[in-house]
Amino acid sequence: MTPSRSAAPTGRRSATATSGAKKTAKPNKPRSAGKGGKPVTRAAERNGGLAAADPFVPARDSDTAEQTMLLVGARIRAMRLRQQLTLRDVADRTGVSVSMLSMLERGVSTASVGTLVAVASALGVHMYDLFAHKDGADGSPVTKLSEQTVVRLGEGTTRRVAHNDASAGLELAVNEYDVGGASGPSPTHHEGREFGVLISGQLTIELDGQSHVLEPGDVIAYSSDRPHRIANTGDERAVAVWVNLDES
Repeated sequence: MTPSRSAAPTGRRSATATSGAKKTAKPNKPRSAGKGGKPVTRAAERNGGLAAADPFVPARDSDTAEQTMLLVGARIRAMRLRQQLTLRDVADRTGVSVSMLSMLERGVSTASVGTLVAVASALGVHMYDLFAHKDGADGSPVTKLSEQTVVRLGEGTTRRVAHNDASAGLELAVNEYDVGGASGPSPTHHEGREFGVLISGQLTIELDGQSHVLEPGDVIAYSSDRPHRIANTGDERAVAVWVNLDES
């Protein structure tokens, strides 16, 4: 792989169709059709085909990693079945193997941040929606540090979701990578676009088989449907601000 520091070109426009989804709101305009020919709304897509009243036990700060993954796996399975998707369907959309997805749903494997981002996108939501979070019902434009969702999973990565705006299809996160840490063991792909700025350390972004080395202050932007992997190839912890944006 040849080192480079160029930004990737824009990706293609795409939309994920869900099926069998309960209507959560009257759509302003029809989206792509699911099974049965009924249009799927953007709100339903971002909620993974789940109505607001669907039960979900959120992860708690006191939960162990094993308890958290059991809850997250059950959530992923419920969303997938509601949309009448097979494990193969999700595997094709993400590059994650069927066996890995099966273990993830059963809570017997700790997934990397990159894997969860890709799987969530395939289900029409952000990774934030798979974990406990506060709704910010007070209407404040400020999200306190104590209110932000922090996910510490495999591959030596920590993701702090600083802001999630479902209506805008945007998730803003602060990602930290231990030395040798990575977004996952292999590249993944999903819908949307990504924008990242490196705050400290060094990161290597593998994009379509080519390596792009980022130093502090460098910015990268690319279409998320291109196979990608993020790794800390430096000698100190790396911190980056990352934006995942849905394409509409």
